[in-house]
Amino acid sequence: MIALCENYAAPREKRALLLEYAAVTKSKRDWWQTPEFRLAIPPSFKAYLGLEATAESLNNYKAEFVPGLLQTEGYVWTIHERSHERLPSDEIDRIVAVRMTRQEALHRVEAPLQFAAIINEAVLYRQVGGPDVMRAQVQHLCEMAMQPGVRIQVVPFKAGAHAGVNGSFMLLRFEDAQPIVYLENLGGASVMLKPKSVDQYERAFTDLQILALGERDSLGMMKEAIKEH
Repeated sequence: MIALCENYAAPREKRALLLEYAAVTKSKRDWWQTPEFRLAIPPSFKAYLGLEATAESLNNYKAEFVPGLLQTEGYVWTIHERSHERLPSDEIDRIVAVRMTRQEALHRVEAPLQFAAIINEAVLYRQVGGPDVMRAQVQHLCEMAMQPGVRIQVVPFKAGAHAGVNGSFMLLRFEDAQPIVYLENLGGASVMLKPKSVDQYERAFTDLQILALGERDSLGMMKEAIKEH
């Protein structure tokens, strides 16, 4: 968390807030239940955070935006600043803090979350927050792609129709429980538990992994995208 604050030159007061929240995550596994976060997290998403905290691995396909676990502070802020909800700045600050704190799952000393992300090529070029925000965001993707336990692939435009055309999804796997699928849209969120439905998404993610560029070529495409912003 300190590195994130330094990399993105977070203001002193915001840095203090993020570090305070990070301390909570290290001392309390169900950090989303604490008073510091309660106002920023809707009940339905608290249920998801409980799943994410205990997951062994997470496979995420994103069609429109950078996956939450890989977003920068500026990128998160812009998404919520321009959302249909028209949130006040203090509430957006809390949302940003939650998003940054969630990312600690990728850096846990014990059993870090194994994360595989597949993104649409459009994600690299969509101007979220302007050129400066996007350069920082895509650079962050490049850096995260080099981290152990993180795999990032890009589905290029030329791939045509594919298994993810119906929308984004997250597939969570656990050590001692059946995998589940988590879906989000404007109307809310839902969890799929039925083995037949989960298997459908598992096959879709496998198809996307095959269709997408390999990790090295994906990294090359991300580096090229930085030049376009």
